[in-house]
Order: sequence, then C-alpha cells, then structure tokens
Amino acid sequence: MDTLIKVIYSPVKVFRKMKNMEKFPAMSLIVLLIVVVINNILMIPVTTKIFELTFSSMQIPVSDDQVEKAMLMLHKMRYLTAVGAVFTYCFTLVVYTLIIWVFTKIAKLSLSFSKAFELIIHCCFILVIGSLVNTFILYYQGIENITNIYKISLTGLNLLTSTEQVGVTFYTFLSLINPFYIWFLFLLTLGLATLADVKFSKAFFPCFLFWIIIIVFPVVTIYFSQMIMQRSGLVM
Repeated sequence: MDTLIKVIYSPVKVFRKMKNMEKFPAMSLIVLLIVVVINNILMIPVTTKIFELTFSSMQIPVSDDQVEKAMLMLHKMRYLTAVGAVFTYCFTLVVYTLIIWVFTKIAKLSLSFSKAFELIIHCCFILVIGSLVNTFILYYQGIENITNIYKISLTGLNLLTSTEQVGVTFYTFLSLINPFYIWFLFLLTLGLATLADVKFSKAFFPCFLFWIIIIVFPVVTIYFSQMIMQRSGLVM
C-alpha cells in the first residue's frame, strides 16, 4: 500500500524500487481494487439517476410498471454489480498490460510481462483516484441536479462545451482529456523509462500509443451505441 500511495508524490523512487523488487506487489493490487469497489458503491445513486434519465429520454412508450420493475431489479442488484465490476476491472488491467507489453516489444524495450503488470497497476491508481474525485464532485453538486446522462464527467475539457454544441462522441473524447489521464501518461512513460532503462523520450512513443487506444476505445463505443440507438428509434 505504501508503494501505491508513494506513486502520487514520489514516482521515481517507486519505479526504481519496483525495478529491483522480485516480489509481486499483491497489496498494491488489493488496495487498488478496494478503491474501485468504494467508488462503484458511491456511484450507485448516480447510476440509478442515469437509469431514470435514460428511460425518460426514450422515444418508445415505456409504462410506469415496466420502469418500476426495472428500477427494482437495479436496486436489488446494485451491490452485486458494484462488486462484480471488480472482475471486469481485473480483466481490463490484464488487457492493458498485454497492450503495453506488446508495444514495448515492438519498440525493442526490455520489459517483462510481470513488470508491465506492476507498472499498469500503479499507474491506473491515478485513474481510479480521478474517478473517485469525479464522484465526490457529483455528490457536491447534487445527484438530483444531474439532467444529462453524458454530463457526469466533471474533470475534463468537456466542461468547456456541451453535447448540444459538439455532439456526444466528441464530448466523450473531451471528457477523457483531463489532468488524471495526462498524469497517467506521464507516470506510465516515467515508469517504462525507469524499468526498461531508457530515456524518457524513447519510452514516450509506445506509452502515447497506448494512451490513445484507451481513450479512443470508449469514444468509439459511445459512437456506435449512439448510432444503434438512433437507428432503432430509441433516441432522436
């Protein structure tokens, strides 16, 4: 846990220690997942609000009884869903590790898969902290004040515009350009440079490509989901 916290204010020491450490930092992974669970539980009221807004925005008729049954099911499954998301996050960590490891091989950098996994764990802690900060801001502003299902990201460049002005897809992209994702890129590059024993500039390119991928993926997902919903007549 100490190592995970130190990555916030003393990343160079953390990565140097990680380079010479053979033991897998299991505690760092456990703490990361605990914070993920905490954030997921805190997001339950937000998810419920988004669910309500989604139903109200649909262009097809939905009876009050159907809405009530759906809300009841969501309420019953809320904690199971929050905890179950941890398994999805674990899978995401493995996929992230595989991508960055492949990129290091293409760039001819020396980094084992296990060290790449440790690097991803510690760098993703910044993204999880960012999600937690965003959740606290939502609570501060009042969950009852949420009126748009896309306007729940409150730390990115999306704050400078709106979905009406730039569209949902580009708005989602802008929401991911925030201090925590930029910090993540910096830490990932610094960590790779330290672990692979190369210059920061040489480590930057594979890390930047990876960064672009993890930003583009949710944007593409939103684009196709919007397209499918529009074609099916669920939204205008």
